[in-house]
Amino acid sequence: MKYSYNWLKELSRTKKSPEKLTELLTMRAFELEDMKTEGKETQMEFSILPNRGHDVLSHIGMAREICACEGRKFFLPRLSLGKFPRLRLGIIIKDRKLCSRYIGAVLENIKVGPSPRWMQEKLLVCGVKPINNIVDITNYVMLETGQPLHAFDLDKIESETPNPKSRTPNKSKLPITNYRFQVLVRRAKKGEKIRLLDEKEYELSENDLVIADREKALALAGVMGGLGSSVSEKTKAILLEAANFNSTSIRRTRMAHGIITESSYRFEREIDPNLAEEGMARAIELMKEIGGKNVKITALADVYPKKAKPWRIKLDANYTNNLLGEKIPVAKMKNILENMGLKILGNRISKWDVEIPTRRIDLKTQEDLIEEIGRIYGYENIKEQAPAVETKAPLQNKKRDFENKWRDILTGLGFSEVLNYSFYSAEDIAKCHLVLENHIEVANPLSLDQQYLRLSLAPNILKNASLNLKNFSQVQIFEIGSCFFWEKAKSQETVVLAGALANRSKKDDLFFDLKGKTEALLDSLGYKNIRFLKPSFPVILFWHSGRTAEIEVKGEKIGWIGEVNPQVLRKYGIKSRLAFFELQLSKLIEKVGYPQEKVYQSISKFPVVERDLSMFIGEEVLYADLQEKILKVGGKLVLEANLFDVFEKEGKKSLAIRLKIGSDKKTLTSEEIEGVMKRIISSLEKKLELKVRK
Repeated sequence: MKYSYNWLKELSRTKKSPEKLTELLTMRAFELEDMKTEGKETQMEFSILPNRGHDVLSHIGMAREICACEGRKFFLPRLSLGKFPRLRLGIIIKDRKLCSRYIGAVLENIKVGPSPRWMQEKLLVCGVKPINNIVDITNYVMLETGQPLHAFDLDKIESETPNPKSRTPNKSKLPITNYRFQVLVRRAKKGEKIRLLDEKEYELSENDLVIADREKALALAGVMGGLGSSVSEKTKAILLEAANFNSTSIRRTRMAHGIITESSYRFEREIDPNLAEEGMARAIELMKEIGGKNVKITALADVYPKKAKPWRIKLDANYTNNLLGEKIPVAKMKNILENMGLKILGNRISKWDVEIPTRRIDLKTQEDLIEEIGRIYGYENIKEQAPAVETKAPLQNKKRDFENKWRDILTGLGFSEVLNYSFYSAEDIAKCHLVLENHIEVANPLSLDQQYLRLSLAPNILKNASLNLKNFSQVQIFEIGSCFFWEKAKSQETVVLAGALANRSKKDDLFFDLKGKTEALLDSLGYKNIRFLKPSFPVILFWHSGRTAEIEVKGEKIGWIGEVNPQVLRKYGIKSRLAFFELQLSKLIEKVGYPQEKVYQSISKFPVVERDLSMFIGEEVLYADLQEKILKVGGKLVLEANLFDVFEKEGKKSLAIRLKIGSDKKTLTSEEIEGVMKRIISSLEKKLELKVRK
């Protein structure tokens, strides 16, 4: 917000220069945006924190802040409405949750013209364009007190009540009253339209609050006035409004229609209902001064159903010092609070009741008061102190450390991590052929895209892959996150790791590429006996029927790997093949446990011999079974068994496996090596019924 330095100086009686004043305020509560000079005025612009929008978005509020920071009390006589005629004006508030107070005043004998030069200069410095004396007064009072006001041309308000004896039918459904004018604060009717001061027509909804007469809407409450009831040079009488509207309602209306005004900016940050009287009284004072020599108030009404009253907060000086970590004298604390305009009640030395004026809506708890004391005292004046407690290293979070290891290894394998919401839509469930009934539905979703808690990481990862494949030829991504499911009528949570591999320029071997990376991942973490098995039950349509396997570690099935069904990929706009894996980390830890620490051994000083085995196998024989059998029969002498060639011809498959044979105790003789090979060949041919090529 832009402020006039001369205006602040006049109200706060400060002697500080603009630079010193800026330093004083920004050091404690505000962030300086800009400062420039126009003529003899100095413009100061501050970004006000949201929690202080209700009182510091005004020159009086800022002047009060200046006095508190300088250690002085702010003094300005509080204006109030005197005795005015209360007849001829009726105000009906239809929804008291959206409008807590409405003051209306009828002023006649108005003379519309230019406002005085001094007022125009202050408005210009604050970024407000002068229009005429009536509109300028409402803007001036808003900038000075923080209370938005609005003026209606009284002659344009169709609110005169018909004579009960008249033969003219009463088209309005409102009851006949003795009031000459009636103002309604109501929700807009569905489809109701209004042309505002920006000369644009808006279609309203039932969420919008309007100011209306007996026939039509006159203004969009708290946001902008209507063009049809605006003040012009021909205006002779006005209805002046000072009201208080619900902050959430104003924000919703402002966002729905894309309108930002000085008025809505203040209302959506919530202001004090009691400020309406002060703003109205100040506006009437200025109207009499510059609105015309014969200005007369002929009616005034104030509807205030539930009056806001000051509240009390108990404050403990000892607790204050303990929380701030500084020994602030009790007298200093009291002085700070009193300079802020708060009342200290009670005579106890260190504990008091503090009465909070209604303008300080942000002060609700003892901690709020302590924050104000620390802010005015100066956080820079609080000395650093080491905590007087014994510090201990935090307990190791084994689960988090374990997940970080997965991340480190996957990153080393060329993957990039993605983070997604834990929700998706019914459409995503259908695209991936998941079962809708197995999902947990969110009771109050933010949108239809976040209607269900995820049962799998696949839908969101496929979205990520689709987006990235538009810009990159290759995608390798992974995610670690929670999935949710029903079990015994209770919601359960499990941690899952999933990843995807896609390459637009490469059509073959995606499954084996991802299989190798998955195996390397598990092996790097210390897991052994890793097997990739044919699915033991029918595969859901998400997977490619011929390129899918279950992942088994130490006899426990802990995940899936395979290529995604091309039909599913087309639904996500993915034209290339894509391989996907998903590991149940919670199940892996529960069933298999955390991996054992690696034991490093010195390299054997004795030579190692390599021997190759080539054999014909049937389609039902798995390489994992072959490898396990070779290592078991070979015992400690067979150090490694690695597949290096696969050959297929006429329905037969031939595998070539390279064995590393050696001992850490001696150099093996040729007879010992041949003996190991014969035992392995004999065992494979008998138990797996295969043919070793010789």
